[in-house]
Amino acid sequence: MRRFYTLLAEKLKYYLWGRALVNHMSRHYRLYENLEALYTALILALLIKAFLFEAYKIPSASMMNTLIEGDRIFVNKFSYNFSNIQAGDIIVFKTKGIDEIYSPDKPYYIKRVVGFPNDRIEIRNGNIFRNGQLMTDPPFFLENYYTDFYGRDTFIVPDGELFVFGDNSRNSSDSRDWGGVPIENVMGKAIFRYWPPSRIGFLHGESVNSTLSRERNTRERYHNGNRANAAER
Repeated sequence: MRRFYTLLAEKLKYYLWGRALVNHMSRHYRLYENLEALYTALILALLIKAFLFEAYKIPSASMMNTLIEGDRIFVNKFSYNFSNIQAGDIIVFKTKGIDEIYSPDKPYYIKRVVGFPNDRIEIRNGNIFRNGQLMTDPPFFLENYYTDFYGRDTFIVPDGELFVFGDNSRNSSDSRDWGGVPIENVMGKAIFRYWPPSRIGFLHGESVNSTLSRERNTRERYHNGNRANAAER
């Protein structure tokens, strides 16, 4: 930058105001160095936000217990330029064009991907089946318990769309309710929780906490007990 300032001084020395500015810069060079660092950092931050990463705050309980209300996360905005969206990815997407949920006050949603164009998604006994195959990767799919909506347990994903579910299945408005998400609406992949400090870490489709696991086991024991009683009768 010194070369730039030297060139600038050469151009401005022919003007009275220019000489005054150059003199001021020479007397207060530390101030201008700090300003230079500040606007450089600002430009880098804007570039990172536009093309690489963006921070989001979780606004609701629909992704509990993977993400709870108030969690703050980083979303990778460029990863899908180099790799495909995978089942189990947690994505942030625009709601524009999804009439049932679009609102200027809430332009983005966060959910987990469960299906791709033309997939047949079924919910059986709390599990998700994709094209007849039990979804097991990531293991979260086996440990979470999924409920159907309005008695429907089978869904066909439309062309050009993804099906996304909330992890807090009983308290999530998602594709079971309002359908698919246009693929072009996907903003990026949630990769890292940076707040609160006690929950800092990468998001790898990790398991839910022991509360949901115990709930799942309780439901299974209840259903197995009912089947056993029915068999005895």
